[in-house]
Amino acid sequence: MPPRGKQQEFQITVRNQDHLYELISGKKLTIVDLFLAWCGPCELLSSSFRSIAMKIDEWDSRLQFLLAETDKVPDFASHQSSCKPRFLFFLGSKLIGEVDGADVPKIQQMINRHLPPLEAD
Repeated sequence: MPPRGKQQEFQITVRNQDHLYELISGKKLTIVDLFLAWCGPCELLSSSFRSIAMKIDEWDSRLQFLLAETDKVPDFASHQSSCKPRFLFFLGSKLIGEVDGADVPKIQQMINRHLPPLEAD
């Protein structure tokens, strides 16, 4: 179900390495779309991510999508060396998996496997 009330930014652009670690410090499953400045983020999957999220109850408290240019996050430089899309999955600050390429079924599988449960009220 989509968030109620205020509309939040769907994909957050990481400004720098400190900003990244601030964003992944919580309990959410985080998917980071790595990209190179000369190639750009994978726009093909943006609508797929939105579609996946809209089918998840309270997705905005359990899941987040980040865009990170590898030049701005030096820790990710070794993860991206070509224009092929690469997605890193974090649960809290722990890297739990990677998906190479625009493989929506594999990304969906990773989300299903690692999505945190709904918090009890």
